[in-house]
Amino acid sequence: MTGSTQPEPAPRGDEVPQDGPASAEPESTPPPTSLNGGTTSVWYFVGATFLFAGPLIFGVDDFGFFRIITLVLGAVVMVAGFVVLRRESGKRS
Repeated sequence: MTGSTQPEPAPRGDEVPQDGPASAEPESTPPPTSLNGGTTSVWYFVGATFLFAGPLIFGVDDFGFFRIITLVLGAVVMVAGFVVLRRESGKRS
């Protein structure tokens, strides 16, 4: 056999470790956008979905004032979600 199956000994306290991929400093990660580390843009899209489905949820069948308001608000919230998503993805890269 040509190779050794024994692990290499650990470096002593006064020895400097060799450069390699494992010795590189870790990249700094941007701070999370919410308290638990998730993204907040998802909640904009969830809110827009509920606004678009609001008349169906509340049983409004006619295309009236309530339907127009929920469509406009849903579109505004969705555009805001895309703005926040772009800002969050820019921070990660």
